[in-house]
Amino acid sequence: MMNKKSFSRRNFVKSSFAVAGIGLIGNSPLYGDDCPVDALNAPGPIPLNDILSDYMETDKKFGRGLSKVTICDKDNWENKRLSILRRSRLMLGEEPPVNEDTIKTDVLAENQRNGYTELKIQFPSGTGDTIKGYLLIPDGVTASSPHPAIVAMHSTGPGATQTVGLTPKENRCYGMELAQRGYVVLAIDTISAGERVYPGYEPYYTNEFYNQYPNWSAMDKMIFDHKRGLDYLCSLDIVDPNRLGCIGHSLGGYNSFFLHAFDTRIKAAVSSCGFSPMGRTNKPYQFARGDWFVHFNPDCRDYIRAGMIPCDMHEVMALCAPRPLFNYSGKKDAIYSMASAQKDNGFAEWWKTVDEALNQVSRIYEISGAANHFVRIDGEGGHDFPPDVKDEAYRWLDKWLKDSI
Repeated sequence: MMNKKSFSRRNFVKSSFAVAGIGLIGNSPLYGDDCPVDALNAPGPIPLNDILSDYMETDKKFGRGLSKVTICDKDNWENKRLSILRRSRLMLGEEPPVNEDTIKTDVLAENQRNGYTELKIQFPSGTGDTIKGYLLIPDGVTASSPHPAIVAMHSTGPGATQTVGLTPKENRCYGMELAQRGYVVLAIDTISAGERVYPGYEPYYTNEFYNQYPNWSAMDKMIFDHKRGLDYLCSLDIVDPNRLGCIGHSLGGYNSFFLHAFDTRIKAAVSSCGFSPMGRTNKPYQFARGDWFVHFNPDCRDYIRAGMIPCDMHEVMALCAPRPLFNYSGKKDAIYSMASAQKDNGFAEWWKTVDEALNQVSRIYEISGAANHFVRIDGEGGHDFPPDVKDEAYRWLDKWLKDSI
């Protein structure tokens, strides 16, 4: 990985070509004659974040420069998908080795709630720290009839306690509600939240994480920990490992589709107000802050300054295809929208970028032969998970994790 001292726009453009598998490394994918191809006179920079296009050396076709290939079938998409996977590592960083494979769980407390048993648990992450959270087991669940399970991911708030209803906030207790609906539910604190706040810091300060892992990212650590949570769920005889899903709002919303993208054990995912493209907004550092809750590898700030983002949110979301994904976004979400979002025009300009990006994701689902596996609901409100949308999301999870078996 390049460091800040060696970074330059030229180096980034070169690395973008390299990780995309085009141009400079000479192993560009070959496309069939039925794919639309346009010759480009200049070698770059190229819009890698357009997931409906890919690029190849034009000497394969025309003998000069680059050519733009429109993604039109599953084979084309597979080439672009591999490009996205490679480029995503520039944002997510370098994952350290797991130092402990066995899940040894401690049950710290047990309480009977309305329709389920709540276990307060902890287990090792495999990278030296401890994952803490809650396991909710619906009444009547036994090993003789394994149930579907959900990873319920919290927003930027108190942590897992909110998701399971212990520090309730309106429309945020989806972990508790899904347990009452018959799902085994795992809700864990992310790093820097809940009971995992670093000593000497306020919640969601990730400084200590980057002191320990300068080449990794908080985002990938969250994915890593949720994967560890899936390992734990799969070790339980009351859980059907073939019926795993995830759900989240805000921070939990993009944690949900990121986990879905990078772990195929997830069969269906719900994301509420967790999506906004980074590439075209006047809040470009939303996910690359300099201090509080730095989501992606700190080099991300250099990429943004250079005007090029290695891998954008809609590209990660597209990796979920063809597996089922439910996305809810509010058209007046002031968390992600333009700085002028207090004015209707600010919302409209931001929403235009969201709409275009989600349309690209929808097209990838169509190309993958799974158009009905992607549900997109666009609300007129702000940064919330409205009851009617939650109810629809729950029915949608039932369809894929209960009714389909």
